[in-house]
Amino acid sequence: MKYEDICKDGYPLGFLINKGTTTNSDNLNKTFVSHTRQMALLQKETIGYEGDLNSHSWRLTSDEGKHLNGTDLAPFPLGFFNASIHGDIVGRIFKTASKENLSIDEIKCVVKNSYYLTGSFVKGDGEGHAEPTEINLDIKSSEDQSKIKNLVNKCSKSSPVLTALRTPLKNTFSLIANGRRKNLSSLNESSLDNPEDPYNYYKKQPSPSKNDFFSDRIIVKTGEVSSGKVEPVDGYNISKTSNNVSQNSNFNKIIRTIVGQSTTKSSDDIIEVDTVLGLPGMTHFVIGMDFNGFIAPSPVNIMGAAISFCFLTQTHRYIHHQKFNIEGLRMSQYATFKENSDGTVEMLPLDTHLFMNGSASEEHNEKLIDMSEKTCYLHATLSEALEPNININFN
Repeated sequence: MKYEDICKDGYPLGFLINKGTTTNSDNLNKTFVSHTRQMALLQKETIGYEGDLNSHSWRLTSDEGKHLNGTDLAPFPLGFFNASIHGDIVGRIFKTASKENLSIDEIKCVVKNSYYLTGSFVKGDGEGHAEPTEINLDIKSSEDQSKIKNLVNKCSKSSPVLTALRTPLKNTFSLIANGRRKNLSSLNESSLDNPEDPYNYYKKQPSPSKNDFFSDRIIVKTGEVSSGKVEPVDGYNISKTSNNVSQNSNFNKIIRTIVGQSTTKSSDDIIEVDTVLGLPGMTHFVIGMDFNGFIAPSPVNIMGAAISFCFLTQTHRYIHHQKFNIEGLRMSQYATFKENSDGTVEMLPLDTHLFMNGSASEEHNEKLIDMSEKTCYLHATLSEALEPNININFN
């Protein structure tokens, strides 16, 4: 099967498709829907909603760098997740401060995420792992520092993205191969009977809205490249070492770190995050978010895109290394949140539905979804309790 390139229509890498009718940014008692599909090589496209299918919808694209033989045209999946953390905590601080009549002039934020893989794609025993996120906030404000610290703590507890980090979830799945649903023996089976198959749900390619304004900085390839020469990453057998990554001999793991930086003023409409993978020669991308989801995707929408992109990257890599006859990868993903009376937020198990075609055996089809779940760094993040480390400085 020949997959389409994400740039074939000449559209922006991220754009508003349709302005929906049910978006309410202040209500987190809802399910964020993401429909994602495999495109050329390691490229992916998602249509992410600010809630149900009647809400604002956005097209976002992802790719991998040249170290994984990607085309490097769009941000890598883990960059989206890093950006979503910025967007949610920074945007939430500004919005809550405004409601409480607290003045904050500027927030500089640096977020570091670290992940590692054990085992091997080739051997089929690969497993992804995540470490606690580090969030560094440099806040410019004339307010009493104790008030700002209390505000940040309050926003941390009400943040759905940080809730996803700290809540261990038993996520659910379904597998639909050639139009038929298969019973899963290892993963938690979803109770949803009729998830949307993106191939059947969309009758035409997504295109930018002609009637509604949206930011032209949702995804920007900045042109900045980290120093050093790109080296192909093995990554499939962690017994091999590399000078490009941190090596911990006690656990025989290779740690990869994603760094994102943002500077946001109180007058800014969107939060722009420069994110990059911590390897030599990596491309920097800016990902822009509107906390309310009006002129750019919300941080929670970006988080949903990140998870689905990461999951499909792992399915692609596993198919490649196991030489399975599987194609037409696409998925529907549902991220549901519940807002409590005290302002805290709960995240329910992420619900993922993988669709595929091909002549692979049922055993290989199920092995694929099992291995994708095990090696997906963001499913690893969701399955563990990873309390973020938040550091606050003032200037």
